[in-house]
Amino acid sequence: MARLTLNSMMPIFKKVLLFKGLSDEQLRKIIGIMHLKDIKNNELITREGANDDSLFILLKGEVEISKSVFMLFWGEEMGHQEKSLIHLSEKDYAFFGEMALFEDEPQRSASIKALKPCTLAVIEKTDLLKILNKDAAIGSIIYKNIATELTRRLVKANKDVMKLTTAFSLALEGD
Repeated sequence: MARLTLNSMMPIFKKVLLFKGLSDEQLRKIIGIMHLKDIKNNELITREGANDDSLFILLKGEVEISKSVFMLFWGEEMGHQEKSLIHLSEKDYAFFGEMALFEDEPQRSASIKALKPCTLAVIEKTDLLKILNKDAAIGSIIYKNIATELTRRLVKANKDVMKLTTAFSLALEGD
């Protein structure tokens, strides 16, 4: 299989929601600050709580996003496990790590692990912010796209919370 290059990835990047509405010229500016990173099967891409501010675009492979779940009893931790939240593949044209753009000292809100060998396009926060601050049109589009994605994720999370709350209420009533 031919090695991926950033320039050959323009058709894929056009399908990533993060870049929706950018012209080819604007997208090329963003591609110019990216670098590719290959990730091995079962390798951790980022860990929940890590201080990291890179943004990732999944080009090849499959990842699992998970969060730590702690069981507390009277304020003492009784157990800990990772809860898988979502699986993403290259077919999703997924990006993640965008929340780090909005914090001065970002900490990852979840862990991300490769379920298959992956290729990621990586954008460093400082490089992206330079472009977004220089070119208001690109900044407006990128921030709108991030807000759209975060809104979609929040709506899903709210539905999940309601399902869990309902299930918990029903379980308590059954006692």
